[in-house]
Amino acid sequence: MKLSLSLGLLAPLALAAVGCGATAHLGAPAGFAHVDGEYDDRVASARGVVVGARVEKNEPRANLDFWAEAVDLRLRAQGYAPEASRDVTARSGIPGRSLRYTYWDGTRQNRYWVDVFATERRVILVEAAGDRSDFDAAAPQLEATMLDVRVD
Repeated sequence: MKLSLSLGLLAPLALAAVGCGATAHLGAPAGFAHVDGEYDDRVASARGVVVGARVEKNEPRANLDFWAEAVDLRLRAQGYAPEASRDVTARSGIPGRSLRYTYWDGTRQNRYWVDVFATERRVILVEAAGDRSDFDAAAPQLEATMLDVRVD
């Protein structure tokens, strides 16, 4: 049985519409399952906490600072309240920036995290979102899953 979640939480960003031929893959932590979606890979919990990953072309060709700032400005313009930003490194060795936000969807407070990784040819986005209480309970698993993204 395939679980398909249509969750609008995990789609606030749009880079280039054309992918770069590479695909991002996530592991499914305990309590999560792979689900369909508009990402290269996406996992979700039964409570609706979702992690999605995708790869885009690095166009315009820019460094990590550029892409992290572009993502941050877009999210702030959409009403996301920044909480933290820190440098991270994916387990594959690619340097990145983790941006963390909260937002109100009209009925509840949510968390939204995005890890941005940039190489000369690719921008890798790993996004996690969900209701704050459910998200916070899964935070250590989410962080590990996001940093374990694989690209082939």
